[in-house]
Amino acid sequence: MDKAKVLITGPVNGDFDSLKSKLSSLQKSKAGPFDICFSVGPFFHAENDDDDLESCQKTKNFLKDGSPLPLYFCDTGIIPSGIQLPSIEGSSSVGDDDCKDDAEISLENNTPDETKNNKEKQNDITTISKGIVEVAPNVYHLHGISPDNSQTADVVNIYLANNEKNYLTVAFVPPNARMGTVHTSTLESKTSHPSYVGCDVLLSSEWGQGMAGSKCFKQEETTKLKQHHGSDDFDLNDLGTYDVAEITAKCRPRYHFAPSSSIFCGNGQPQERRGNIEEYEASIFMQSLPYSNPPSALASGVIVNYHTSRFLALCNVVDSKTAKAGGKVKKFIHAVGIQPLWSMDRETATAVPDNTLIVPSPYTDECYGKDNVQSSNSNKGAITGVSNTNNVGLSEAQTRRILGEENDNSQYRWNIRNRKRPLTDTTGGIVDPNNTTLFLHGLHKDVSGGINSNRTSILMAFQDFGCTKVRYPGNDSEKTMNGKPHSYCFLEFDSHDRALKCLNQTGGVFEISGIRLTLKWSSGSSGHAHGGGKVPPPPPPGFLGIMNPNKRQRLTEAEASESSSLFICLNAKSLSPEQLKSAIVELATLAQTKLEDTINGEDDNNKSERVTAEEEPALKVTSRSLTNKPNCGFLDFASHAAATMTLATLTGSENGGHMLKQLFDTNNNTPSDNKNGVSDNLRNTQLWWAKAKERTNNNMEQNHNGHRFRQHHFPQDARTDCWFCIASPTCEKHLIVSLFNSCYVTLPKGGVSPHHTLIVPINHTNEESKTRKLGAFLDSSAVSEIEEVKEKLRNHANEKLGKDLFVFERAIKTKGGYHSHVNCIPIERGLGAKIRSTMLSMAAATNRGDGLKLSELQNPDMSLSTILKTAAEDENLDGYLYLEFPVGGSNEIKRFLYKHHVDDSGDNKLSKKFVPLQFGREVYASVVNEPTLAHWKGCVLSKEKEEENTLEFRNTFASFE
Repeated sequence: MDKAKVLITGPVNGDFDSLKSKLSSLQKSKAGPFDICFSVGPFFHAENDDDDLESCQKTKNFLKDGSPLPLYFCDTGIIPSGIQLPSIEGSSSVGDDDCKDDAEISLENNTPDETKNNKEKQNDITTISKGIVEVAPNVYHLHGISPDNSQTADVVNIYLANNEKNYLTVAFVPPNARMGTVHTSTLESKTSHPSYVGCDVLLSSEWGQGMAGSKCFKQEETTKLKQHHGSDDFDLNDLGTYDVAEITAKCRPRYHFAPSSSIFCGNGQPQERRGNIEEYEASIFMQSLPYSNPPSALASGVIVNYHTSRFLALCNVVDSKTAKAGGKVKKFIHAVGIQPLWSMDRETATAVPDNTLIVPSPYTDECYGKDNVQSSNSNKGAITGVSNTNNVGLSEAQTRRILGEENDNSQYRWNIRNRKRPLTDTTGGIVDPNNTTLFLHGLHKDVSGGINSNRTSILMAFQDFGCTKVRYPGNDSEKTMNGKPHSYCFLEFDSHDRALKCLNQTGGVFEISGIRLTLKWSSGSSGHAHGGGKVPPPPPPGFLGIMNPNKRQRLTEAEASESSSLFICLNAKSLSPEQLKSAIVELATLAQTKLEDTINGEDDNNKSERVTAEEEPALKVTSRSLTNKPNCGFLDFASHAAATMTLATLTGSENGGHMLKQLFDTNNNTPSDNKNGVSDNLRNTQLWWAKAKERTNNNMEQNHNGHRFRQHHFPQDARTDCWFCIASPTCEKHLIVSLFNSCYVTLPKGGVSPHHTLIVPINHTNEESKTRKLGAFLDSSAVSEIEEVKEKLRNHANEKLGKDLFVFERAIKTKGGYHSHVNCIPIERGLGAKIRSTMLSMAAATNRGDGLKLSELQNPDMSLSTILKTAAEDENLDGYLYLEFPVGGSNEIKRFLYKHHVDDSGDNKLSKKFVPLQFGREVYASVVNEPTLAHWKGCVLSKEKEEENTLEFRNTFASFE
């Protein structure tokens, strides 16, 4: 995968003439052309009333002409009056040598390269991620998505203009974003996913607290910072914001960019705007040494090391004359060549060049500002509303974690929601002297699913403090009713004094097996959380709030990930009970039609080839009415994905809402007859997610890397004979590509692509044999030829398609019998690393988090057949799951194997592990972001198209036979 050539600028502040001039010059220079440009800091700026007219005109000209290359910004700054940017609703979602980065591109000689065709234009971007708004030609606002359309922090994939198969993963943080709020929840959710390893670029308007005073900068640079702030004794750890530091630590960016002016013209906090030139003169360009990102554990429990990161702070954009006078120290534009993180294997991503100094991460408690209670003339480290004696020696980060920023004495629990309680009460630091219980929170962070933070390990950790019992909420079980670990528990002590001593000695923070937990007083019946027994005032008259039991809390798509039903609420004002019942049935028909349209294409007029719900059960939609509420009912779908698709089509949101008004647009003036075939009886209908039914088996696996796949939502196929036996009347011989001595190559029914093939042994697997050996690679009569054919398919994919080959086999007994077959799917080059991370994440998430143990086969000289035969003889092997794919620039084949076992009785039903039937396809579908590819029945083509694909493959494969 080629490197992306990236430009980054400092705050533009409305100086679009200087910006466009510089970008145009660089695009025509020897260093160019560049693929993409990012801008940090305020993008727009309005001076005062006298200059507002001029600023407005310059902005209008820029928005009309656009940028010479794709330009992305996050911080809008001050938009001149009279200028209105498009909303998210209206957008289309579609230094020195020892500090220099190897990926840095020199811009010293940026004169035009006359040998290039200056008329060459950048290709248009055709794919825009959700949350990005196009505000002008080639100019995009990183906005994010929220219920109220306010700007939010997010992590998105930004595709390059000249190569839509290549993209950068970019995180962005709007100004003044706070951790733990709706404005950062999306970013926090994505970066907490087990499969997330980091991003390529992070854009913020402030520095992270801890960076300025860390070892990331050389001594002379930190000296300049101190002198600029008036004293050599100035504490640089006071600069920057805690929120950006925490976000940066979670994002693990390879490059973090921020404005230099946020530190030199303030303290990293919001400050009054100054002139662009004034800020430029005050600030300097700063570039950190590479720093490490602390390792962590994956969902599988494997400790993974991460790549290093760099931080760069750029000056404000100015005209060429001013920039030339400022020199390198006033640099406002920087260029790097970035190899996308997703295209790199772990060894390449974490490799450190020789003679490169790596410094520790600056975003730790040791680097945050400490409270200095010894100083009588300084209180700059204290947290507002908190006595210094309560947080001596704690950093701001630690104090905020403990207190949850709960400093408002009037905030009682009836008028707040999702707010954390303080370490002490809000009325003066007095707690109930009879309280002997502490609240321990953070158990959900245990990636082992409660193994490392169980009742025994917690009790042992706190026994020395006087803890006598660990109690869980509800029935005191370590698991919730749905089988998941609790996020908190209670610690019982033998006295109040010992509980208080534990709280003071730990500072409210404690680690067990590397899991960071927080401690607070329990809010028991004594009411100490509200001030030592003081009863809180009653809520205001008419207040319903969060305690109202009648107020429904609508489920989001993520919360309803295990549901395949939608709740219907019709407008009952003008409809009779019979009309309501009929409308619910009509809505089910409409939903089913929309699904069929999606599969066939809405413009498909060939009814003879149209796939309908009658022949494809995955498209079936049924309805249920409620007898006690005739205006309400349910729509039941075959899968969560089908329900999601329908909900988005009918309401415009995956979370639900009112049906779209355009569904009721009329051709004539007849309200009940419109071009969409939707009657007026459904007008103002609401659709929401219904709760999932109680699950009694493992038919549906957990969320895999953002996609949800049901394992058995298709009914059992009517054919009873083996599909793969050539002598069988049900074998679809028109799909066979080539026949060999002991195996044949065929296209599968419902392949993921026209080049998806199967290698099938001619002999059927004898499952009833006492020495049964399921699997193509255990078939001694065919394995040698299968390996040869596999290599031929690999060479075909390489030479004819320019692709790698993803090979997998699930050799485990199924209800309808099993005939061995090996899947071979051509994949884009360099996709192996992403397949590996996705595969491991999905394997760890199966069996309700119990996971499948996929082991990498380290010895390339030992054949898979030999390994399996040994396991079959010594380990009571009952089947296996095998996957292989190339990783890295050397195209080294990585092999992974899961061995399936049962108990000594040989009863397969007693096997503790469930291996998803479509696991290999689900991995591929997740990697290419096409959930519909996960099951073959969602990819079935007409027989004519299958014959056409088979003939084409035969012709290209003939030379490899």
